[in-house]
Amino acid sequence: MFEILGGLVAAIGLFGGLGELLSDAEDGVSSFGFFLLFFVGGGGLVFVFGLLLSAGRIKAYDRHLDVKSGFGRYRQRQVGDIHTLRFGSQSQGGGPTFISLTAWDERRKKQFVVFTGYRGYGELIAWLKQRRPEQWADCERAGIPC
Repeated sequence: MFEILGGLVAAIGLFGGLGELLSDAEDGVSSFGFFLLFFVGGGGLVFVFGLLLSAGRIKAYDRHLDVKSGFGRYRQRQVGDIHTLRFGSQSQGGGPTFISLTAWDERRKKQFVVFTGYRGYGELIAWLKQRRPEQWADCERAGIPC
């Protein structure tokens, strides 16, 4: 979603800037610079932010989980290390609500955090329902979406 928005803003900025550059206005070059800096640059930042958000993923296997956040590398977490699952919800000013699921080990060390937008989230939920039903029941009572 953010990739599309960023691409559209950058394209509008590029075409708007080229239109100003090709016009007969005296300040066409400075307007072109403005369009490039703010629209193309801002659209590029939104595009990169969208890539960062969509890069998170989780893969569930029988004995371990592979978790990747942002542009980082995959981190392998053993199933036996997951002791507690915690549900988190963030929303500011009526905007979108971000829902997270955090796994902790017995020593209360954070193992991973996944968000509902991660690729593989649905498979993780199915995995939790099958292999950790008591922990998933606690999360389901707290309101984590399936």
